[in-house]
Amino acid sequence: METTERSNAPDPATVSYRNLAIRYGAIWGGVSIVSSLIGFLTNTNSTLPDAGPVKWVYTIVGLGVASWAIATVIRIDRDEQLGGYIGLGRCLGIGSLAGLVSGILNGIFTAIYMTVINPGFSEQMKEMMVAQWEEQGMGEDQIEMALSMSSAFTNPVVLSVSQVIGGVILGLIIGLVAGLVMKRERSYI
Repeated sequence: METTERSNAPDPATVSYRNLAIRYGAIWGGVSIVSSLIGFLTNTNSTLPDAGPVKWVYTIVGLGVASWAIATVIRIDRDEQLGGYIGLGRCLGIGSLAGLVSGILNGIFTAIYMTVINPGFSEQMKEMMVAQWEEQGMGEDQIEMALSMSSAFTNPVVLSVSQVIGGVILGLIIGLVAGLVMKRERSYI
């Protein structure tokens, strides 16, 4: 015997969330790019080691936009596409796909930023790291060794790839938290 709940709600396997996740992942990525450009234009770039308290503002805004984007996709998918029901696994999928899209956009922007918009960014980062290490009392040999190890992480390709990986991981985490709060399982009685 089938319940009316089951007959009114579509099977999640037949309903795609791909377009929603791509759309909101692109919004998330776009806001991140605008935030980075604002930081560059106002000389408050949050990725530099000496960003100070401004870094927290950018971080909070970034996490807020990411959380909003993923929660919105989950809510729309649950309420408008799935008849009010959604499982945790689907929330994780939505979060990771939105994070992937955002990460790809940010990775492309990072490569363009470091090679076209601000080609001296890597050197600027290295200079600030050296200044911090000197303040911490590191010797020249230690600074040279630390610079050689960190130079791989100031490469545009490595930073772009880390943007993609970071986007997926952040999307998974936010998707998990939002999914735990927003999930509604069907009852098949």
